[in-house]
Amino acid sequence: MAGADRLRALAASLPDDAAQISGDTLDIEYAGFQLDIEDFLEASDRLLQAGESGHLDVFDDDAGVISRYDLAPGGHTAVTHRYDDIMEHTKGEGNW
Repeated sequence: MAGADRLRALAASLPDDAAQISGDTLDIEYAGFQLDIEDFLEASDRLLQAGESGHLDVFDDDAGVISRYDLAPGGHTAVTHRYDDIMEHTKGEGNW
């Protein structure tokens, strides 16, 4: 499957108009109710090829957390941080 076809397949796993393809980049922007990203993560695990990578940031405002999914061929990892923890290290830069 060609690169553009793989990007279209990834975009198809998201709601309409949530993703745009620009060259070899898939940009995702979605604001709304909770989004089920399992299909997208499974597709990225399957479709990314050697040397390709990406990330997906998911904000959960109700819980006050951000999860970053690092995407790679064959699998992904995730790390979740509370909003307050992210801002803590920049207190002196006007964030408080």
